[in-house]
Amino acid sequence: MGTRHRLIDTPPEKVPHEFAQEVIDFCKPVEVVTGAWVGLTEVTEDFQHPHEQLAAAFELSAEDDENLQAFADRFYASMPEDVQAGGCNVLDAGGVAVWNRQAQRVFAR
Repeated sequence: MGTRHRLIDTPPEKVPHEFAQEVIDFCKPVEVVTGAWVGLTEVTEDFQHPHEQLAAAFELSAEDDENLQAFADRFYASMPEDVQAGGCNVLDAGGVAVWNRQAQRVFAR
C-alpha cells in the first residue's frame, strides 16, 4: 500500500547528539543550506503498527531543480545510513513553520 511519515513533537532529549552532529557537519560546507532540523517521525507502513524514526529536514536558499538534485545526491552519497533512513527532506515555507514548532533546529546560517 505505502508508507506514511508524520512529524511528531520532538523534545531535545529525543535527539541524540551524534545524529544532530552528523546533520550539522553535513550542512556547514553546503552553501545553499540555510537551516536544518532533526525531528521524530511516526512511520506507518502498509497499515502496520507505527514506529518512530529520526529524520532531518533542510531549508535551502535555492530550490531550483538543479540545486535540489545536487543537494539530494550529496545527502545520499555522504550521510550515514541512520540519517538517510529518515529521507532527504527539503522544506518549503509551510514546512519550515511546522518543523520549527515540532522539531529541534540544529543548524542556521
